[in-house]
This record gives sequence, C-alpha cells and structure tokens, in this order.
Amino acid sequence: MKALGIGSSAHVALAMVVAVGSLAACGGAQMSPETAVAVTPTAPTDAAQAPGQAVAWGAMSKDQKKDYMKTTYSPKMKGEFIAFDGKKYADMNCATCHGDGAKDGSFRMPNPGLPKLSVADRFKKHMDKTPELTRFMMEKVVPDSAALVGQQPYDPKTGQGFGCMKCHLPES
Repeated sequence: MKALGIGSSAHVALAMVVAVGSLAACGGAQMSPETAVAVTPTAPTDAAQAPGQAVAWGAMSKDQKKDYMKTTYSPKMKGEFIAFDGKKYADMNCATCHGDGAKDGSFRMPNPGLPKLSVADRFKKHMDKTPELTRFMMEKVVPDSAALVGQQPYDPKTGQGFGCMKCHLPES
C-alpha cells in the first residue's frame, strides 16, 4: 500500500479530483512560494506545515479543516481545474471530490466514487487514454494539493508523500 501513496493519514486526501474520465498520478514539481497560501486557524503547530500555513493540516480540528477547505484549498484548486477546462469544471464543488462524503458530512477520502486508478507502468493506462488530464493531475494537482496540506508530493522512490491514492482507490 505504501508504494501506492496510501499512508496512515488517508483522510488527508483532499486533492480536488473529479469523477470524470480517469485519473490522477503521482509526482510533479513543488508549489512555488508565490502561490503558497496562508491560513491562520488556532491549533497546535507540531506537525509538518505548508509554506505560510500557520497550522498543519493534521493538527487542525474538523471545523478548522472544513473552513480551510472552503476558504483556501477549494478556491485555489477549483481555479486550477477551471484553468485546465473551464467548461467541464465550472460547477466544481465539495461533492466533486468527496462524493457521498460531502453529503453525509464525513468528507472521507479516498473516495470510492472517483475513478479507480491503475498504477501499472507509472499510470500508462491513463497516460494512453487521457494524457492531458493525467499530466495535469501529476504536474499540478498532486504537488499543489500536497503543498496546501503541508506534505511533500508522493515520491515513488521512497513510497512516501501525498499522492494519487489519497483521493483515488486502486483498480482491483
């Protein structure tokens, strides 16, 4: 499971991924300092933090996480999805990524309603079927989502970091 980017904090999975088409992938560049976002809820600051983030995601209460998602994470990531495909993602909301978890208030991740991913040959199936979307997920969504929750993007060499499987489940 570690090689798939599934860590002990699977609930951290926030990447704004969509249940349309297929995919996400792991890796990519870090978020630049000029796009880092600051948040200032009150909580202990003993866990890893994103640049400019006053409180680490893991240290936030459920209410703080919900507020951070509404005010910081979601607007940033929705903007990225709209820049990628404004028509397709114009109505993006909590349920786009969290599915039924948004409806029942659990916001659980990974979301079984999102497309299942084949990690074989570095997501070859998805690169063949939807290369632009897969590259967008690899190069923008994963690293920016990781930075927004104070984690490093998934590194296939170490099996550590925030990756695709924080949001998606693997194909069976």
